[in-house]
Amino acid sequence: MFLKTGELKKIMKASLKRHGLIVGNIDGHYLVYSDNWGVYVEHAFATNKFKAAIMELIGDLPEAGECYLYTIDADKEIVAQAEIGYPDPYELWKKAKDVGICTPMYLGAWPHEYAVYQRKNDLKFIIALRDLTTSAISASELDTACEHMPDRPSILDGMVLYFKNKSTIYWVHTERPGKKATEVLFPHLDGISFFEDDWIDKGVEEPEEAAAKELLPY
Repeated sequence: MFLKTGELKKIMKASLKRHGLIVGNIDGHYLVYSDNWGVYVEHAFATNKFKAAIMELIGDLPEAGECYLYTIDADKEIVAQAEIGYPDPYELWKKAKDVGICTPMYLGAWPHEYAVYQRKNDLKFIIALRDLTTSAISASELDTACEHMPDRPSILDGMVLYFKNKSTIYWVHTERPGKKATEVLFPHLDGISFFEDDWIDKGVEEPEEAAAKELLPY
């Protein structure tokens, strides 16, 4: 998996307390999601740490074909309710025709930090919680023998980021930037594409240095 289990556990716990956590065992995958994020991972690639994190929060994993919404009641007890309207992450990912790139910018709005992504089709900027994106995605628990890190995220409807490799789909909903970002910061970046590298100063070689390189026999 390309997600840090420790960070994912924090995300799941916060979701369970806030709106509830939906956990399913669907079509050979574990499906875990809430209002603004979700993960869909093949059984064979779901680490024991990942499964243990889920079980620690809700008690047990659903049986094959089951999906439940877990919430916390007034007595601090976990309540499970059957969930039938769960999404098909693979079909949604296929509909995500745009692509994004993570820029080297972060926006701070206490108590949160946001990662800034740029869309390919219109070069507009969108933001997503850093806790859900750059802080959670990592190669530290990747099974490098049979999987790789996801490529640039696909974007659905201009707003939902989908990170995918052969075993896992992870999605994050972006949020609306504040006025200072949309009216001050982002307009100054018009015309810059972070998909290219021409925004980086690579320096200019002195003529003597270029001529010396041409004379080198290797």
